[in-house]
Amino acid sequence: MKRRELLNKTLDRVALGAVASSVLELSDLWSVALSLSASEPTRPTPIDGKDSVARERTADGYAMTYEWTDRSGREWRLEFPIERSAYREAADETHGYLSGFEAAKASAHAERLTETLVNASAMGESVRRSLPESVLLDGAIGLVHSLEYATDAESMGAPDYIRTVEETLVDGCGDCEDLTYLLVGMLSQPAIGYRTAMVILPGHMLVGVHRDDLPAVYADAPTLPGGTYVGIECTTSRPIGEFKDEPVLAVYGDGVEYIDQSAITDTGEEFLRDPTQFQTIADASAKRPH
Repeated sequence: MKRRELLNKTLDRVALGAVASSVLELSDLWSVALSLSASEPTRPTPIDGKDSVARERTADGYAMTYEWTDRSGREWRLEFPIERSAYREAADETHGYLSGFEAAKASAHAERLTETLVNASAMGESVRRSLPESVLLDGAIGLVHSLEYATDAESMGAPDYIRTVEETLVDGCGDCEDLTYLLVGMLSQPAIGYRTAMVILPGHMLVGVHRDDLPAVYADAPTLPGGTYVGIECTTSRPIGEFKDEPVLAVYGDGVEYIDQSAITDTGEEFLRDPTQFQTIADASAKRPH
């Protein structure tokens, strides 16, 4: 189990006397240990009472409630149940960055969440009607922005942990990769149907959406290197097309869309914390015609 492996690695570090230099807090270790010893094999990350996310345990899962305000000031409320078995199965999966991206696009829960959003209406509207595409996009981005940003060290006691869509929704938090996968999962579903990409910067990740798929209001949004995709930040509220001032190392959508080998060389270890995660990018890049 993915979280059991996490605990084992932590215990190994304790045995080696690495506690003083570890970013793991004893409370994090204790919560992981409790989740393994309890009757429920995997427990969600505690929610700190944030108003935007509420989680109620039901007989067979979790009743999630999300409330948020989008960039245009519209208030949203969405209720979404997730089966406990689905959360357990998701937590048992082990993903790298690329497989996490593909899993998000194929997530049945991302599809159901998107359909729920499409059929919803912003709070305060007396008549339910089909939402304009631009409003739906703002709603999806707003939902992701409403979730708490938490590093893997803070929320999982590990330097790197890839959450699935299901885990992020139930945990109510995630880092840049987790939140990117959630938005990718939503925007890639048939109900919205965008062509999406994973955009990799040094120590950061964001969503790319094909420029031809965005609503007309974003026709002038700046594109990412390569000219095909427009970036969307998932951890900070920035205008569509604007993102952290760092070089774009790679854009991975339907295969490698763009790669900057010289920038990757310059960033070195920061990009290749785990080189196996990006072997597919390297292999695909080598096969591209030059």
